[in-house]
Amino acid sequence: MHELDLAALMVSRVCHDLISPVAAVSNGLEILADEQDPAMKEQAMSLIAHSVGQAKARLLFARLAFGAMGSAGAEIDLREAGEVASEFFKTSKAKLDWQAPKAAIDKEMIRVLLNLANMAADAIPRGGQLTVKIETGRHQVDVAVTAKGPRANLPQDIRDGLELKTPFSDLTGRTVQPYVTALLAKKLGSKIEVTFGPETLRFDVAFDKRAAAA
Repeated sequence: MHELDLAALMVSRVCHDLISPVAAVSNGLEILADEQDPAMKEQAMSLIAHSVGQAKARLLFARLAFGAMGSAGAEIDLREAGEVASEFFKTSKAKLDWQAPKAAIDKEMIRVLLNLANMAADAIPRGGQLTVKIETGRHQVDVAVTAKGPRANLPQDIRDGLELKTPFSDLTGRTVQPYVTALLAKKLGSKIEVTFGPETLRFDVAFDKRAAAA
């Protein structure tokens, strides 16, 4: 039951992210069906095109951040992950700066860093700079995700999730993301570190490639 409940919460989270653009597509179609004014129809088509693009970006992001990609030990190119993240954050108030080498890393590491980027963007709701920096070595992958913006803040329930302090029975669609992200990091033998500065929030996590392979 534990695994089923966790899966249900993750599905709820993904659906929450998709409701807005899908509803906008529905509204645009309703306008097209009832409206006779060519200008209004053109606006409706623009709304539909924008919302479809947004839904696609969110689906691709969810596929990498929440989905099971390939077999155990499968790797994903950081350039591909960066392109998906760029599309996802294109309409966000947080402006993404993706700094990564030409390399492929374990898919579970990708899941952790994308989820951290998502949470960091949420931590600066008024907008700002979101920097994702990945450095790869022979045996280690270092990830630093920094959010800088007015009133940068990480709510206590999100912190508790990242520290796996949230009782499972208290998890919600909001807190399941940090909880699962921390579980993934733990599975890889790593721990997410959180630091704060003036209007700044930073996540750091170091992955041992050998632990991930094992």
